[in-house]
Amino acid sequence: MGSRRVLVLVGLIIIAIAIAIGVFFLIPRPSTEEEPEVEEPQTVDILIAANNLTRGMAINEERIQLQSWPVDRLPGAYYTDPSNVLGYIVRVDIPQGMPLMPSMLSRSPAAVGAVGSEAALTIPPGKRAYAIPMDFLGAVAWTIEPGDHVDVLVSWTISQLDEEFQSVLPNQYICIGGEEPCQGIYGRMEVLPTGHAIMVYPTDAAESRYVAQMTIQDVVVLGVGKFEEQPAEGETVRPAEEGQQPVEGEAQPTPPPVTQAVILIVDPQDALVLKALMELQADVDLVLRGAGDTDIVTTDPVSMEYIITRYGIAIPPKLPYGVGPVTPSQLEQEVEAGVEAVSRPAE
Repeated sequence: MGSRRVLVLVGLIIIAIAIAIGVFFLIPRPSTEEEPEVEEPQTVDILIAANNLTRGMAINEERIQLQSWPVDRLPGAYYTDPSNVLGYIVRVDIPQGMPLMPSMLSRSPAAVGAVGSEAALTIPPGKRAYAIPMDFLGAVAWTIEPGDHVDVLVSWTISQLDEEFQSVLPNQYICIGGEEPCQGIYGRMEVLPTGHAIMVYPTDAAESRYVAQMTIQDVVVLGVGKFEEQPAEGETVRPAEEGQQPVEGEAQPTPPPVTQAVILIVDPQDALVLKALMELQADVDLVLRGAGDTDIVTTDPVSMEYIITRYGIAIPPKLPYGVGPVTPSQLEQEVEAGVEAVSRPAE
């Protein structure tokens, strides 16, 4: 009886040992090897567009920002310091969030000609550029430069028209009916001291009346330049080759005339005014404003009567004689032809 108990006890001990060994092998043991740490991607703070930048914009602090950018995705060239791009001009449209690269920016508007015209970058929003032909005196002896402020002077001669025909008075007339045909210029009837009735009419068209006025004021000069006019139909103009001597008796090509022009920055409505002045053949001159002077002034139109009245010019009496210009002598003409005007600085 006692031996059976001993066997049972030994069996239980063996089972317990077997369970303990199984549990030891089944429970996962912590690894003694260290797992490698995951490295965070390296980044660089670069400048990107804070909003959509359009061509011609000037870069300021509100239009750019620094953004962390993965090193493995950096563009070929980029900026990291905002001071390096402030004041630069945008050459092409840059979407929001795109890195700024040197090829997208320019130091000055003059270098943005690769995309569109250079002049368009200097025109303020809402303004237009219009070119008008100009001569030496009308352009203030060509002292004006881009950026100057000028006023536009205009003068005309105004003629009286027949309201129905829109022709310059006086009208000509032709008699209808009667025994003898008659025609002429409609004039007026007068009676001579002898009692004879006569028809008085002008030998030429009526004299036009002159008027001048200041029109568009405080406009900015965009450019001063010249362009060569195209030759007329049938006219051939070929430049002379370098070193080529003219052949005696052979007709030489006539160089194309050169027209000077001034480009003004004006409001859209004033651009139409300038177009009308050109096509209506008004005489246009520019006057240069002082630096910083932007005041708009009111002027009175100037006519012959205005000048005579304002300056008290006496109307000369009718005389039985007259004078004419003195013709220079042959010697004076030769001297003037051989002497060039020389401008000397004031001492």
